[in-house]
Amino acid sequence: MEFINENRKTEIKGSYDVIIIGGGIAGVAAALASARNGAKTLLVEKGVVLGGLATAGHVVYYLPLCDGMGHKIFGSIPEELLYVSIKYGYNDLPEEWRGGPLQADTGNRYRTVFNAPAFIMALDELVEQAGADVLFDTVFCDVVMKDGCCEAVIVENKSGRQAYRCKAVVDASGDADVMYRAGAECTEQTNHITYWAYCISDDETKRVKTHSGPVKLFTLGNFCGSDLPQGLEKYKGTDAGEVTRFITDSRSMTLNLMKEDKSLTFTSFPSQAQFRTTRRIIGEHTLRTKDAGRHFEDSVGCASIWNVSEPVYEIPFGTLKSDKVKNIFAAGRIISAANGHAWEIVRPIPAVALTGQAAGTAAAVLVKNGGEVEIKELQKTLERDGVMLKLSDTLVAQSEEWLKKWYKDDNEWYKDRD
Repeated sequence: MEFINENRKTEIKGSYDVIIIGGGIAGVAAALASARNGAKTLLVEKGVVLGGLATAGHVVYYLPLCDGMGHKIFGSIPEELLYVSIKYGYNDLPEEWRGGPLQADTGNRYRTVFNAPAFIMALDELVEQAGADVLFDTVFCDVVMKDGCCEAVIVENKSGRQAYRCKAVVDASGDADVMYRAGAECTEQTNHITYWAYCISDDETKRVKTHSGPVKLFTLGNFCGSDLPQGLEKYKGTDAGEVTRFITDSRSMTLNLMKEDKSLTFTSFPSQAQFRTTRRIIGEHTLRTKDAGRHFEDSVGCASIWNVSEPVYEIPFGTLKSDKVKNIFAAGRIISAANGHAWEIVRPIPAVALTGQAAGTAAAVLVKNGGEVEIKELQKTLERDGVMLKLSDTLVAQSEEWLKKWYKDDNEWYKDRD
């Protein structure tokens, strides 16, 4: 292996209380929480739109805020962002859930589809109103560490290589890039192709009517690679070569389908790689499937699951932290959750918004207190802002019954794999 030695001076472009790396849903939630709690906040996004997979990735389903049993689980910023997603566009939000009641006598879940461009513009507006600064088309490069604390982040964009001083950082990169470069212990998981795009067909029988008209949401391998050819390789989201192959293989497979079906006309492709799970931290606590219904003294919110009714989880603050770093907090799919079903709990939109809010709030509290996060103060702030921290007895019992019925060590779907 050959190396080039670099010796350079990097301009310090500015200073912030809190810097958030990644402008997906987790990063947006973190920026809102940080700025609203009085911290001078910078949100850094490598693309040109906010929203991540939900917008640039075409995954236009705001997954459920409820447990499937009629109980609302997510409030505060996760619920706020659902309504932001449909503020200027279409939706199919069930009538029973409009307005956000705590309970609804319905089997319908509290979820909606949304129009991605409308959501993008609404997010721009929301972040600006909160008072956070944004840098688009800016790539995170590295951290400047001292005694386990991040003192600055290094980025690169059209203005060249720059440094921004900070007091706290939220890693909402989706790939634990900040945590990894700061020395946190991490683990990785590979992905099947999951490709979402939009198309129309000149064959009337193949058109799918949606809220936007005769447009079809086209998917390949949309459920864990279930409709992909046998033997297709998996891809790591942390290797440049594999990211490129993920993208080119996805488009190549789509082209093959177009060659077979001449009626298809694609109207939009995703503008980012649609990985679901890549690299995450190994935190002070790792969430597991069997934690359903369990109380945690350091809970920063509750989460339900998009594809299963009944089980509900408290998310410990320890899943957002590494014992290797002091002032960087994880948000989104990179928090510490076991490979397998537990990772499915923390990666959908409502859960990443919840952990983004918790991380952004923790960063603001740390800045306010000169480097410390007292858990009771963090919880009090989150509760003030509308986050449900603790499961009720009803939800605990409900989750315990689910575990008895469905969680088995020999059940591959619910099995933790680390």
